[in-house]
Amino acid sequence: MLREIATAEPTVSSQPVFRITEKIIICSLVLYALFAPHSISITKASYLIGMAAWLVQLLAAGGIRQKKTPVDIALFGFFACCVVSSFFSYELLISVKGLKSPAFFLAFYFVSSKIKDLKFARLLIYLIIASCLINVAYSAGQIVVGHGLRIDDIKQDSAFAGEGLETGDVILAADHQKVESLEEIARIADTSRGRLKITFQRNEAIGETSISRRAIRQSAEDGSDKLGITVSPGRNFRISGFYSHYETYAEVLQLIAALAIGMFIAQPKKRTVVAVLLAVATILIVTALLLTSTRAALAGLTIGVLLMALASSRRRALLIAAMVVVLLTPIAYFVMKNSRGNILFTLQEDSASYRLEVWREALTMIKDHPLTGIGKGSEGGTFLREKYALYDGGKLPPGHFHSTIIQIATWWGLVALAFYIATMTIFFRETWKLSNRLLSEKRFEIWGIVLGGLGALAAFNVSSLVHFNFGDGEVVMMLWLITGIVFAVRRLTILELVDTKINLAVPSEAGLHKNLSPSPKASSETSVRVLAAKQNSKPQ
Repeated sequence: MLREIATAEPTVSSQPVFRITEKIIICSLVLYALFAPHSISITKASYLIGMAAWLVQLLAAGGIRQKKTPVDIALFGFFACCVVSSFFSYELLISVKGLKSPAFFLAFYFVSSKIKDLKFARLLIYLIIASCLINVAYSAGQIVVGHGLRIDDIKQDSAFAGEGLETGDVILAADHQKVESLEEIARIADTSRGRLKITFQRNEAIGETSISRRAIRQSAEDGSDKLGITVSPGRNFRISGFYSHYETYAEVLQLIAALAIGMFIAQPKKRTVVAVLLAVATILIVTALLLTSTRAALAGLTIGVLLMALASSRRRALLIAAMVVVLLTPIAYFVMKNSRGNILFTLQEDSASYRLEVWREALTMIKDHPLTGIGKGSEGGTFLREKYALYDGGKLPPGHFHSTIIQIATWWGLVALAFYIATMTIFFRETWKLSNRLLSEKRFEIWGIVLGGLGALAAFNVSSLVHFNFGDGEVVMMLWLITGIVFAVRRLTILELVDTKINLAVPSEAGLHKNLSPSPKASSETSVRVLAAKQNSKPQ
């Protein structure tokens, strides 16, 4: 990848500016790591402030000095395809505005270039993991409090009997007012006329029915007893942390869980305080991931864990990972069945049937627009909706295509997809190589970062097959942060190797005295430049 993008030292006149901007960049990186598990707005703001400070540094240093590498070509090639597609889009304004989303790939360069030492890289990883535990605790509180009212029993003579409600349904609202107790339902029933509208949840489906207010009022019971139902706090919902949707939360959790597991595997002694804390954090984060009941994220983390165990070159680690997966599978099935019902592995399940339909429609559009795609957001326009009878002719709710691969090809074309796949392939190759090198050097303190990054990459790409996680701002900003840290480790360790070679190549003081060359200083500087040039010229 890139070596230091700005390799020139700032001039004397710009040094105060450099010191100030460097402090801003450090603070922005810390805030980025702290808020990436929680808030997309603060995360992006932190990144943009740091990026602005870095731009000031580059201008003060006289511009960017860099050597293009394969990952640069892949990333900028992908973004160039997005730009070209936008100007051929059916919805030009929407597509051009949508360019700010793929443009956040620059966060990868910001993070990978501005981490100055390995200790700071480790600190950022620990901040990500520790910060994630805050939303895990919040999610636990949500479960304790509950969400809605789960129906435990319906009396035969109750006004609620025979109205489409079943034991296990969760009442969410009465007359469109959120309710958390039977007393609230009884109060709403007494204060209006007409039938009482009840919004309820059954597994993942939201339904609505109505109850006769007259039947409720004619009951011989008093207070909330006249409703004729017994309830308990609803706890079979899919947690979402501080996010608005559980799938976003699950995607972020799988990346952070992979980091924590990678850091734990790399600990040479598993009984140290750090190792124990990592183990506890891993258990809590994985538990939260289970409670999102998101199959793709769980599958992605499973593949990521097995890949990390394989990369560790330890049979014991691979065996333990396989055993943990086997043990957790029935637990995951039970949790998902409780929140989603007995529809987990059938194509008739709503989310599966929706995906199959929109994928079929997307493939038709890809066939007709192979090079530049339709442009981001164009599927929402009237022309394409009518031409391709999108969303089963309007029978399904409009949305995206639920697959990063299909979405990229549909929006930005097959060339953009090729650049995207090339980017992920390079990330995998370089991360795998770096993991092997650090393991062979027994540098366990930083090997865990790279190993966790490898697992996170695997998890992200597996779940991206059925989720459009690349279009989810919270998820992709976390991805750029993690890959940026991994490639910062790569850059710093390469610089260490270069420094070692330079120190070995520079003649000793005694040798310099014996050297009769007219310019020993020039000879030393030439050796340094040659060695650095050779290192830069290696394929990335």
